[in-house]
Amino acid sequence: MSSDLMPTEAIKRIVRDAYRNVPPTTEAVARRIYSPEALAGVPMSAICRSLGVADHLSWATIEPGDTVLDVGCGGGIDSIIAAHRAGPSGRVIALDFLPEMLERTAQAARLAGVETVEPLLGEMEGIPLPDASVDLVISNGVINLSARKGRAMAECARVLRPGGRLCVSDLTVDQDHLPPEIVTQPAAWAGCVAGALSEEGFLHKLDRAGFRDIEVVSHEPLSIDDCSLYPLFPEHVIDLMRRLIPPERHPQVAIAIVVRASRP
Repeated sequence: MSSDLMPTEAIKRIVRDAYRNVPPTTEAVARRIYSPEALAGVPMSAICRSLGVADHLSWATIEPGDTVLDVGCGGGIDSIIAAHRAGPSGRVIALDFLPEMLERTAQAARLAGVETVEPLLGEMEGIPLPDASVDLVISNGVINLSARKGRAMAECARVLRPGGRLCVSDLTVDQDHLPPEIVTQPAAWAGCVAGALSEEGFLHKLDRAGFRDIEVVSHEPLSIDDCSLYPLFPEHVIDLMRRLIPPERHPQVAIAIVVRASRP
């Protein structure tokens, strides 16, 4: 599925409906991705709504006092971890286009005793922040939800200060390897599989957006069993994947990459 096959507004509606109704049952996702040490200061309300694809924060350099933008904050797990690392003099701007997600992040931050997380309503294709206003942009399995990924990446570059950093994780997929019956499933887009770029395509768009020193620092396979941990993939889609994807590819239907880059 690509933006050529589905209008942007339809994609937004799919993502909005899927994430708005995610049940608090994804603790297994958080335990698979993050270390116990990383989760030590995160309340269960955020752990149980984890929908990321990799622990990009273990690769991010977060300095005390940094202003960090979390693009697609979701349940707040990454915003809270980043806030702990940036310290009381830091600032974490938690961006999401769903008010429900912002409320969940704000509540989780209160439970964590973190006062530096600032929820911000907005879309990643039009981030409501001034130019050159943040030190670090983070994002976990979110950019691929956009039908305008290049625009989202350009916005990330715009809000970064010169010398600012980007550290994001997302899924990459060779779309030719996915049966059309799966690619056309709305749930597969919400799960970042149908809308995913190839690794080469993802890095190319970052380069076009103006990023430099681009490096992939981690590759982690995502299996069908891993997909089944995410409530974004209903049972019938998991069944389709098991039936239509060749068995030898079941352990690796996608790759979660962590990418670091900088703004000149």
